[in-house]
Amino acid sequence: MYVICAAWLLAATAPDPVVELRSPAVEAASAVLASRPHAEDEVWRDLSRRGLPLVEDHPDNPALKRVTFAFQGHDSITGVRLDSVVNAPYVRGEVSDYVRDFTLPLQRLGETQIWTLTLDVERDVAATYSFLVELTTGTRRMADSENRRRLRGVSAETVLMLAPREADTAIRPVPFMQRRPGDALAIDSEALGRTVLLQHHAVRNPPAAAPVVVIWDSFLWGVRAPAWEIVQNLVDQGRMPPAHVVLIDQLDPESADRRYQDQSAFIGEELQPFLAEKGMTGPLILAGASRRGLAATLAALDNPDQVDGAISMSGSFYWSPQDEEPEWLARSLEPAAASAPRFILNAGSLEYVVTSTNQGHVMQSANHNMTEALSAAGYDAVYREFSGGHDMAGWRGALASSLDALFEDVETASALAD
Repeated sequence: MYVICAAWLLAATAPDPVVELRSPAVEAASAVLASRPHAEDEVWRDLSRRGLPLVEDHPDNPALKRVTFAFQGHDSITGVRLDSVVNAPYVRGEVSDYVRDFTLPLQRLGETQIWTLTLDVERDVAATYSFLVELTTGTRRMADSENRRRLRGVSAETVLMLAPREADTAIRPVPFMQRRPGDALAIDSEALGRTVLLQHHAVRNPPAAAPVVVIWDSFLWGVRAPAWEIVQNLVDQGRMPPAHVVLIDQLDPESADRRYQDQSAFIGEELQPFLAEKGMTGPLILAGASRRGLAATLAALDNPDQVDGAISMSGSFYWSPQDEEPEWLARSLEPAAASAPRFILNAGSLEYVVTSTNQGHVMQSANHNMTEALSAAGYDAVYREFSGGHDMAGWRGALASSLDALFEDVETASALAD
């Protein structure tokens, strides 16, 4: 309840970024335009020469940075909005219409086509962002062309990292020449009623008994932030043993109507035996983000003799089946068996926004409550918080640190792999 109340308090007292926050760089640009209204190109060069977004020290709080997002458009643009989890402190009330209630408008500088927005942001945050550009013909999502830090894939979002040197080195991309495509596997699943496509990456020549890290959503973890690269970096840094990484193509939307029991059956009755036949007999670690974190946790609970651990990033533990109260799973736990898996649940420091979906059971509190429920039932469960929100920029760091914590050190990891 404290987290929910804190969210409403932050929303009620949040500054209006359009009116209250000022950037020295933007003020200087405005002064130039006041005296020379046609100096748009010069002003844009000055704003963008150090790279965007602009990051300045906060005048009062060393835990924050003052960040200015800037976009240069053309005459057919009627508005620009910022879409990013860093908007969270500026949300007022419940988010029911995402664009209206969560995205924030940039303001034009004078009569130019330069648009800016200044926010106060946690100094070590990692977050994705993009611009919603409103045209006379409709709205178009665009990355920040002045920021080269991106996730991968077509139309990938730009990444804001205010403390890149402090970020976990495991999230660094593997050099291009070392990148290898994974092996494509397929399994005809009766539990899911379809053919499931898998990607398999053998990281650093793992033996048959090496850990097998299974992650839902091959687009998120195979394209946007390749999980096998994170695992390879952890292996190379001595933070976990060589391992297999197996990506499941997607989480079936219909599984919600079945309380995700079809996913549990797929993992325990089909995937684990299939992997063993392929020579992957080591400890099974399940992982996923959002609804996939919920599915990973449920599948681990339902298959304690086959699953050794589960990692959830921003798990949707507010979810409940129809006609059940929110946070159903935390109330439905059976006492842990002797072979109980370990759990690491992560939520972001910016995941406190009340939405029509979570109905006030925000990610921070729901994940904290789920961790306490697991511990009370006898499971080894840990809650961890990363600086960020509900997006891949935070999740990739959470996956790296969670795998690190799960294996703890090389000696423990080797014992687990034996």
